[in-house]
Amino acid sequence: MGKFNLTKMQNIISSMKLDGWLFYDFRGSNELALNILEIPKERHLTRRFYYLIPSKGTPIKIVNAIEAGNLDHLPGDKLTYSDHSSLTNHLKNIITTHKIIAMEYSPFNAIPYVSKVDAGTIEQIKSFGADIRSSADLISMFDAIWTIELFNENKPVANALYEIVKKSFNFIKESLNENKRLNEYDVQQFIMKEFENRYYYTDSPPIVGVNENSANPHYAPDEKIHKQINKGDFVLIDLWAKVNRDNAVWADITWVGYIGDSIPNKYTKIFNIVAEARDAAFKLISDRFQQGEEVRGFEGDDAAREVIMKSGYGKYFIHRTGHSITSDLHGSGAHLDNYETRDERLILPSTSFSIEPGIYLTGDFGIRSEIDVFITKEGKVISTGGEWQKEIIHF
Repeated sequence: MGKFNLTKMQNIISSMKLDGWLFYDFRGSNELALNILEIPKERHLTRRFYYLIPSKGTPIKIVNAIEAGNLDHLPGDKLTYSDHSSLTNHLKNIITTHKIIAMEYSPFNAIPYVSKVDAGTIEQIKSFGADIRSSADLISMFDAIWTIELFNENKPVANALYEIVKKSFNFIKESLNENKRLNEYDVQQFIMKEFENRYYYTDSPPIVGVNENSANPHYAPDEKIHKQINKGDFVLIDLWAKVNRDNAVWADITWVGYIGDSIPNKYTKIFNIVAEARDAAFKLISDRFQQGEEVRGFEGDDAAREVIMKSGYGKYFIHRTGHSITSDLHGSGAHLDNYETRDERLILPSTSFSIEPGIYLTGDFGIRSEIDVFITKEGKVISTGGEWQKEIIHF
């Protein structure tokens, strides 16, 4: 998301008390580096390159003589190598004056989204005397920050998703009241048409899961595989979209409903637990920012998971609590996760993420309640879009 800006990057590096940020790639192995350094995916990359941004002073490029022009769009002095001994000498020389450096590495692979540099390269750089730190927080500071323009562009999309999900449940209601046959795929395509009418983009069709299908977090119907919707059914709808522009940011919500006048207690009980977990994560993060204290991704997950664990349904909460949201649906900032990974990245102002705890009872039903959260530049924690789901929709 961020546009390369040397001054901005050096300010970030200095704020983290580092001597530099060393980017490395071999044959497109580090897409984080390619994105930050604005190297097109179609660029012919067959040899190793390194790019050191020092906390102050001139960056240094280390490129193979065969592909000496691959970093020419970036500022800095160029060092070329052909054989491995010349590469080794260049690396030794830059590490001599830049001991504490960040790389795309996560200790013990705690955050696999960041671990893009292979162990051998880490060993080599350390052998020159480097103290290597994870670039995880630097990536968030550079790549996960929303501008005010992105936030304002996202607001109508976030509001529209709430309108669309309510229209979708109303579409189910009207169809069944008119005794029309209806299935998950029909509702999914209804939502896709709503996106089309608004010129929104989605990377894949939304989830519409009935009964046992709602217990599969990544279930999605298609034209051939889908389930009929009838009175007495439970329905989960998860939809996500953004303005049809590469750099636009996403909105992503999940709601649930029951087709009938009286909601069975088994659904209400689980929904209330999930909603309480959602609210607990939001409250923790909001309280920390109000108190001027830092909060990390794993702590948001802990807050939600504690509620579900205490209710006795911990083993049925089988995914992280939330994901970073940028121009990628699952972005490069902190995830709310102390389950699949231990995400120790800071939750930063001007970033966004989902909160979406769930309980999934395989073969019966699953309930997830998802909201999107944005931290303003001033540190105010707000949810985007409409009102959170407070109870199961029923009709």
